[in-house]
Amino acid sequence: MKVLLDTFPFVWLTSDPAKLSSHASKILADQDNEFYLSDASVLELSLKYNDGSLEMPSTPRRWVKEQVKIWNIKSIGMTREYCYRLAELPYHHDDAIDRILAATALAEDMYLLTNEEELSKYPVSILW
Repeated sequence: MKVLLDTFPFVWLTSDPAKLSSHASKILADQDNEFYLSDASVLELSLKYNDGSLEMPSTPRRWVKEQVKIWNIKSIGMTREYCYRLAELPYHHDDAIDRILAATALAEDMYLLTNEEELSKYPVSILW
């Protein structure tokens, strides 16, 4: 199963796994699954690091590179298709990063691992 990680479940996986649901932990432990981290999440992490609302042990560039290697997480960029999909989604949620993640999951036929209940309003398969 292809699974797109929301930004904070990715952070929790790497630094505070107790914040993950038991179901999310089982999904993340299943080596048959493929995990992806969107550049949109890297953007969110970088913005939060820059404004001081997220502490990291090193810069986002270094920390994300280390974590995706440790956890065998693939990168997925943002494409125009995802942006167009975002524009075609109903406006159920104010968080643009969450909406682009939903659009990405829809375009790539992925599950989205997230604890954001607002995202369940979109026609995306949510895991939590």
